[in-house]
Amino acid sequence: MTTDRRDPAPASPTAGGAAPAAPLDGRAAPAAAGAGTLAARNYLPSLTGLRAVLAFVVFGGHFTALGLTAPHGTEARSFLQRALEVLFSYPSVAVSGFFVLSGFVLTWIAKPADRARDFYRRRVAKIYPVHLVTTVAALVAVVAAFGWPAWTILASHALMLHAWIPSQFAYFGLNVVSWSLSCEAFFYLCFPLLLALLPRIRARGLYAVLGVCLLSIFGLPALVGGTFALARPDSFEMVPTAGGGGPFVFWFAYLFPPARLPEFVLGVVIALLLKRGSWRGPNVAVSLLLCVAGWALNYNLPGYLHFQAGMVIPWMFLIAALVRADLEGRWSPLRSRTMVWLGEVSFSFYACHLLAQEQLSIRIGIWMYGRGWVPDNTVTWQWYQALPFMLLELAVALLVAWLLHRVVELPLQRLLRPRPRTPSAPATAAEVPAGTG
Repeated sequence: MTTDRRDPAPASPTAGGAAPAAPLDGRAAPAAAGAGTLAARNYLPSLTGLRAVLAFVVFGGHFTALGLTAPHGTEARSFLQRALEVLFSYPSVAVSGFFVLSGFVLTWIAKPADRARDFYRRRVAKIYPVHLVTTVAALVAVVAAFGWPAWTILASHALMLHAWIPSQFAYFGLNVVSWSLSCEAFFYLCFPLLLALLPRIRARGLYAVLGVCLLSIFGLPALVGGTFALARPDSFEMVPTAGGGGPFVFWFAYLFPPARLPEFVLGVVIALLLKRGSWRGPNVAVSLLLCVAGWALNYNLPGYLHFQAGMVIPWMFLIAALVRADLEGRWSPLRSRTMVWLGEVSFSFYACHLLAQEQLSIRIGIWMYGRGWVPDNTVTWQWYQALPFMLLELAVALLVAWLLHRVVELPLQRLLRPRPRTPSAPATAAEVPAGTG
């Protein structure tokens, strides 16, 4: 999911909004190495690095779904497949992290003088060019394999409305991962109103808002799913929905933009509490341990709960802890130059990686099968075949993402974004890419 990026210079974060230059408790900047500089620039590189981690989880989830070392029709799983399933079975939790991060960064960089039309224009400049290019690429692949899709599908993807339609032929019809951009478009539409209302609430009230959001994430899909059902469910499912509560609950809990809005609001609330010095949470090390525990919990949750419920609270704690670490010059494992670079290209990577995976799996799989190197073109590979193939897919997806970032994302962002009315504020956290598949 994406947030604002007004200064697209490589390896520098988003310019555009004023955030507190002092540490979160309002005292003078600490004298630790680099801490004063970080606080003065409002530069949050660890959040950029977190984007890279989240994008890799989504990539790993899609690779795991290929089941290259899991023979069809059996319960057999190789050690590699079992390890991949433990690490990547639920990439949806990474999308939840993106949504929370998106709300946080947009709020952190917001300026009181920002106009809604400028905000919307920056959002379009950031996400739509990459969305359009990857959608066209997906369309070419779909037409080559199946023929032209319905014009309603094309229109819904072009207008970023496809996640509103409870049919997999609509929300997964072209570039599968772009459903989360449809959610982000709705979040952006709501953001000026949220920013006008939520800062008026006192800290205790903000914690109440946080609690309501968590309750809705955990309970609303079950409540709605017990009341409604799809009148005409898909005759064929590209992604099985039985384990997620059936066609309606799967769509409502996973893809329906208003149902995902609470995660975005959580990010907004955390940013407001941090700005006021009212946030209470653990440090980075404890937050990472909570993420490990949440991951294990999420792996064992039933039904729709595994979409985000197990990890949404650990993501909240981790994001806030990483911000504190960057502003106060404390330890963070995510602010290295490599992690920041990966985070900078993560939106383009997210948008193109599944297309690259699909084409490589089909073409190289058929080529290897033709030479008798694998039993068939998609499954029952040995671990020493599947693991290098995963690394190959990652390398190709990163290369395509870098090209997309340099040729499409940054140039068109410069061209389409509004010109600042006043000199830009120093940079802060970089854009957050959307969602998953």
